[in-house]
Amino acid sequence: MITKFIGHRGAKGEAPENTLKGINFALEQSISGVEIDVHLSKDGKLMVIHDSTVDRTTNGSGNIIGKTYNELKKLDAGEGEQIPTLEEVMDLVKSFNADIFIELKAPDCEKEVINLIRKKDYVNHSIVKSFNHRWVKNTKALDSTIKAQCLMYALPINPIAIIKACNADGISLSTIHLDEELIIQCHQENFLVTTWNANNHRALKKFKEMGVDYVCTDFASLIPSMPL
Repeated sequence: MITKFIGHRGAKGEAPENTLKGINFALEQSISGVEIDVHLSKDGKLMVIHDSTVDRTTNGSGNIIGKTYNELKKLDAGEGEQIPTLEEVMDLVKSFNADIFIELKAPDCEKEVINLIRKKDYVNHSIVKSFNHRWVKNTKALDSTIKAQCLMYALPINPIAIIKACNADGISLSTIHLDEELIIQCHQENFLVTTWNANNHRALKKFKEMGVDYVCTDFASLIPSMPL
């Protein structure tokens, strides 16, 4: 598989993260796709935002789960941008025919995410992932055709066993912990490997040469100027 470069939270290092503006910017940089995060609002809407509160990334305060869709939409998520819904993001990503990595950040949203992926007819371009491996397993149990990856903070003793236990399609691991041996082991099992975040040409080139399937970056504008 040819290495694909993915915009982390859209273009986190260059535009307001997890916003339509940032995602559009990333996709205009000849990048293969974007990674975003999903929480549930008080009234059950899938909202694209990283933290469990709105404090860091908006002009508001409080928990996302404690606010309705309308309340969340009134907030400024940076440069006048709103917090987008997952549906809004998927429509934008689909217009570029790009990939979307959806990180589950809230419990009990697996079914809603799957339903939306199916509604948009975007199974072949969508990958669900989470640090909560029970949610990954639930996703695969609900729909085995949806690709899903196990996110890991650090390298466990037997990552392959964890992937298999979740019936997952691969692993997503930080650049700090990823090594060539694990990449080889994963590919021998036909598992996809994602790493985050490579934020300069040297790092991007390194992980491409290592054969990583997906490399996330905060700086999507690095991709068009990548040395061959």
